[in-house]
Amino acid sequence: MESKSLFTAQELEELLGETYFYRQGIYRLAEDGKISPYQVNGKLYFSNQEVVLSALNRLANRIRLRFSRLAPYLRINFDENKNKTIIVYGFPDKSTVIANTESETEEELLRKIEDKGREVKNMLDVPVGPHHDVPPPPPPHHPPHHGHDIPPHEELLEVLRRIEDRLIRIEEKLG
Repeated sequence: MESKSLFTAQELEELLGETYFYRQGIYRLAEDGKISPYQVNGKLYFSNQEVVLSALNRLANRIRLRFSRLAPYLRINFDENKNKTIIVYGFPDKSTVIANTESETEEELLRKIEDKGREVKNMLDVPVGPHHDVPPPPPPHHPPHHGHDIPPHEELLEVLRRIEDRLIRIEEKLG
């Protein structure tokens, strides 16, 4: 038996989760050129995989914009066979954020990520070493670098910010 690869927006809504993958959102992805619609006998059809990938890419972009400190570590997965869930994982505390696509929107998922990020940020650092107070090591002596007064780690962070900005611009151009 051959599996079906093209679905109407209504079928995709039922297949993928009606709250997260709602019909108007699917049509909007097509209008924005993020997915390809296929017209057959006057009806529009869409690729299941293309809709999921586009929605996850949109979510990834929103995460990058809203949670730039967490974004490099996070990964997103969608499993339509296992309770129609989107799973965001890779948090520093090894936890995950899960959204049921039948009952939760993208905005609700982003709020969960924001709450998790706040929770991770507010976690106390617990020393692992000996139980007595040990003075911190003296700061390392760095040789002069390129005649700048900027510490090497700040210089590295600035380079990374520029690379990240450039990647965002490239992704926006590619759509």
